[in-house]
Amino acid sequence: MASLVLTDSSQLKADGLRMSKVEFVGSVPEYAWREWKIIDEKLPQVHPTGINPDIPIIGSLVYCESSALDNDEVREQGFTAVIDMRGATWSTVKPILKVLQEHFPGSVHIAYIIKPDNFWQKQRTSLGSHKYKFETNMISVEALSKIIDTTQLTSDLEGTLHYDHSQWIDVRLALEDFVWQAADLLDRLDDLQEDLSRSDFADDVAGAKHSIDLHADMKKKIMKAPVEDIDLIGQKLLQRLSGDANSGYDSGYSGRDSEASSVVANPDLQASVPQILQNLEAIHTSQQHLLQLWHHKKLKLDQCFQLRLFEQDCEKVFATNVYVNINRILTVASRLIESSHYAAQHIRTVASRLDRTWKEFAAGLDERTAVLALSVLFHHKAEQVITKLFPLSYLELTNTKNKFSFLLQYVESVNNWNQACENMSIPSEIIVLETAIHQHQNLYESMCQAYTEVSVSSAFL
Repeated sequence: MASLVLTDSSQLKADGLRMSKVEFVGSVPEYAWREWKIIDEKLPQVHPTGINPDIPIIGSLVYCESSALDNDEVREQGFTAVIDMRGATWSTVKPILKVLQEHFPGSVHIAYIIKPDNFWQKQRTSLGSHKYKFETNMISVEALSKIIDTTQLTSDLEGTLHYDHSQWIDVRLALEDFVWQAADLLDRLDDLQEDLSRSDFADDVAGAKHSIDLHADMKKKIMKAPVEDIDLIGQKLLQRLSGDANSGYDSGYSGRDSEASSVVANPDLQASVPQILQNLEAIHTSQQHLLQLWHHKKLKLDQCFQLRLFEQDCEKVFATNVYVNINRILTVASRLIESSHYAAQHIRTVASRLDRTWKEFAAGLDERTAVLALSVLFHHKAEQVITKLFPLSYLELTNTKNKFSFLLQYVESVNNWNQACENMSIPSEIIVLETAIHQHQNLYESMCQAYTEVSVSSAFL
């Protein structure tokens, strides 16, 4: 077995700071970091013969170092590596040094190699460790405790730090599962929030009604989001990290109390508690914010539907020029404006246009009514004239068409009357002359009276 311990350079015993650990058991890397964000992949598996054995080591170191470099202080100070060669061969340690040399993103200042048991392995290690850019030192386990605080070393390195790697990996995988599920849910909630933030208001009544139906479906999506399920997973994980016996967690070890205490005492795992709480709070806050956005947009969509109904009624009036409850429409407009409608200015403009158009239309109706009344009066007076001139024949005509024909005949008779008036033959007998004068005077008076009445009516018309 070859083990590798990586610690930032400030974590030596002289400074009394803690270290972080990565172990390699056989060709399967096991690793742990005190400061972590998100686990990207599960543990690499044993590679079959013929596969580059450096690959799992590279992945492990890059994985662990990426979290450590989030700390600016650690990034500046760099790392110190401790490689345990007890019971291992130089061929096992060489890939680790090669990866530290060529692939490790951080800065390695020194690598301490715990002396192997075999004399020849000691010599090979001593000869092969001089070609690296960082310093390498052979050291015994006893001397290691003089450099690194024993409270920061595990029992296999004769330290007092309790560390159960299988337990750590198990909890880390549970944390990984929770973090990924929480992140996925937050992404889904963000997508819903983006949909709710769109100002996609319909342009007609049918579209507005369809938008309201789609918005109701959006409410169902928000309520179906597995917020409570993720919350339950997070709460169980918090119970597990707090060592709560009611969490129902059974690791398979006989000493649950010992395991629970080690979880509580493990700073790697306890450092994840704030992130779990932050994720839970973010999920609940996001859902509540979504519900607020939903209710706000529901109000806007209802107002949009009312607006399109109002515009539809107005367009009907504009299109047909008929009276369709103008006062009702104007009352609806006033109510929408007073309710702080988001399109209040637009509603006010349309209502003003409707009121102005209706008043113009009503004035036109009044004018047309007056014209028709004058026309009726004119025809009535004309009939009176004709009745006086032709009292018997006109009254006998009850059919409107016949009356119209008679009026045409009357107009044509004007020429005959004109000719009669131009007849200059004067009778010589006194009686005949007096009769002619009397008839002509009556004709003149009737024509003057009819002309006066018709002229007055036609003038108004």
